[in-house]
Amino acid sequence: MIIREYEAEIHIDKSIIEKYSMMNMCYYDIETTGFDKDRDSIMLISIGYFLDNSRFKVKQYFAEQLNEENSILIKFKEEVENFSRWCSYNGIAFDEPFITKRMDRYLINFNTPIYHVDLYRIIRPYYEQLGMERCNLKTVERFVGIQRKDNINGEESVHMYNKFLNTGDEKIRDTILLHNYEDVLNLPYLFNLVYKIDEDSRLIRSNLANNRQIDYLKFLLNKNEICIECNFHRMKRKQAHKIINMLNKGRVDKKNILNILNNIH
Repeated sequence: MIIREYEAEIHIDKSIIEKYSMMNMCYYDIETTGFDKDRDSIMLISIGYFLDNSRFKVKQYFAEQLNEENSILIKFKEEVENFSRWCSYNGIAFDEPFITKRMDRYLINFNTPIYHVDLYRIIRPYYEQLGMERCNLKTVERFVGIQRKDNINGEESVHMYNKFLNTGDEKIRDTILLHNYEDVLNLPYLFNLVYKIDEDSRLIRSNLANNRQIDYLKFLLNKNEICIECNFHRMKRKQAHKIINMLNKGRVDKKNILNILNNIH
C-alpha cells in the first residue's frame, strides 16, 4: 500500500465555509476496478479535510496489489470515523454503498458519518438553468473556473490500473493518483456554486412540495423528535412523500431521513 499526504491552499469565503460547516466534514472519493460491489475492488481512496480556513489536507491510500484493499479500507475507516459529516460527488449512489459493501466483505465494523453531503444531488436539479449541458464533475468544475491537471476519467483509471498491476509503471500509478487527488481537492470549491444556488431566487427546483405537504412533514418530524434546519420549500414532492411514508409506517430511519433533508438546497 502506498500512502500519500499533501497540503494545499484553498481560498473560499469564510462565510461560505461557516454556512455549510465545511470545517467539520471530510471530503472523499474512490477509484474502483469496476462497478460491481461484489466482484470488483477499491484500488484507491482519497480523503481531504480543512486544517484551518485556508489549508486543506489530502491523504491517499493506493493498493499496489489487489490484496491490499483490506488495508486501505482500514486506514480510511480510521480517518473518516473522526467526522460526523462527509462530502462527495454522487457518493450516495456509488461511493458510499461500494465502501460499505467492501467493508462488510472484510468484516470491518464501519460507522459511516451521520450526514452525507452529496454535491451532485444538490447541483443536479439546477444545472440546466445554470447553463451547463451536463452535470458530471468535470463539467461542473469547468463551470466554476477550475482547471484540472489530469485528463483521464474513472473508466480510464480502471484500464490504467490493470496495466499498472502488470507492469508496475510508476507513471501510470501517479496519473491515477493525480486524478483522484483532484477529485477530492476540488470538492470544497463547488460550495461556491451551492451558495449561488441558495442565494439566487430565480433558480427554481422542479416538482416542488406544496405547503400542505411541507406542514404535514414538519408535524411528523417534530412528533418523532427529528430536528434539522433545511430549506423545506426547495424540497421535491417525491422527497417529502418518501419521508412521510417512512414515518407513517413506523420506519424511523433517522440517518436516511437526515441524509435526504441535509441534501435539500
